[in-house]
Amino acid sequence: MSATDPRSILTAAVDGAPLDLAKVREYLDAKRLGTKFHYFVEIGSTNTHARELAEKGAAEGEVVLAESQTHGRGRLGRRWESPPLTNLYFSVILRPKLAPVHAPQITLTAAVALAETIDSLIPLSPVIKWPNDILVNGKKLAGILAEAVCARERVEYVILGIGVNVNCPVDAMSQELRQRATSLFDVTRIHMDREFVLRRLIQDLDRCYGDLEQFGFEAIAPQWEARFGLRGKRVRIELRDQVLIGRARGLARDGALLVEGDDGILQKVIAGDVIPLET
Repeated sequence: MSATDPRSILTAAVDGAPLDLAKVREYLDAKRLGTKFHYFVEIGSTNTHARELAEKGAAEGEVVLAESQTHGRGRLGRRWESPPLTNLYFSVILRPKLAPVHAPQITLTAAVALAETIDSLIPLSPVIKWPNDILVNGKKLAGILAEAVCARERVEYVILGIGVNVNCPVDAMSQELRQRATSLFDVTRIHMDREFVLRRLIQDLDRCYGDLEQFGFEAIAPQWEARFGLRGKRVRIELRDQVLIGRARGLARDGALLVEGDDGILQKVIAGDVIPLET
């Protein structure tokens, strides 16, 4: 098979080997993302370092990538487990031409790209859990943490952090995660080439991000809706000061989650923890 054949790349993985960025750069086909890589064997948080670079004027598309994070974090301040040399942990600096009110669309757009990448690698269809998780068989395989810094009328920059469980087997995860997380390896029983997964993901992100800026969120929303795994299902949403129970109905135009309460009234949820009550 040729060097660019996905199957030859996927099966050429060396378990536990450091990332070879030369392999990523050589075949990377992206217009704006992946312009420069900042690689670390270990770091506190890729998002934190990317934010420091952005504050110093780093260009859009620069990527902070680490083999392990000592203080990796997810949404709502949760800790993101980051075992070394098995998964992908990276953050991309974005400088979108968006109004601050539209900044949440970055997370939703990234979720579409991430789901598309995973869909191309496994025999199962990944689903999106609003707003930032990718699930396979009901278990989390990847997550997104987007942090925006905004001026009055525009977004200064967004740090788009992504974690993907690639080759870490479930039995190597903490007891807390084993019942609710999975990895590409556990789904396929193949040790995947992380360089290929990273390159494919950056390309899908680049394309979806370009579509968002050129055509607006209207071009992304149908793709997100098609992969939304909780449509019509009862959910419990833990908000800052209350709990909402109802049926998930989809996305509002601004990217908020629409939930129909038991009284039949649609409510918009901008931020909250969504817990499925039905499978």
